[in-house]
Amino acid sequence: MADRLLWTRALLGRSRTDVLALLGPPSSDGYFRDWGLVYWLGPERGYFGIDSEWLGLRLDAEERVIEARILTD
Repeated sequence: MADRLLWTRALLGRSRTDVLALLGPPSSDGYFRDWGLVYWLGPERGYFGIDSEWLGLRLDAEERVIEARILTD
């Protein structure tokens, strides 16, 4: 689901309220503090996935999504 949201750019321009209604509360536990909303996706995909993947959303001053990216810790 996260890959499709990024590929279609469906989250860009959405307000924080819209994102919370769509994805629920963020699940960040302190990682990626410079991102406005962070959602845990699961273990890193791939052959030797030892980290976790996260969906990071950066917000502007008006609380709208300006960047969305898959992050790893």
